[in-house]
Amino acid sequence: MTEHELQLLAIGFTLGMYAMLIAEIIRGLLDERRDRKARRAAEAKLKAAEERAAA
Repeated sequence: MTEHELQLLAIGFTLGMYAMLIAEIIRGLLDERRDRKARRAAEAKLKAAEERAAA
């Protein structure tokens, strides 16, 4: 391989790593949003159950 081909390979590898890191960050943010939504839903169910039990 020539030096130019090695440079292109290194650049491609680096860009691929950056793309994977960005994908992991985005997936983590979406998972966090989903977790917060599920927690709010569970808290709403608990509050409704407590109100039914108190009545």
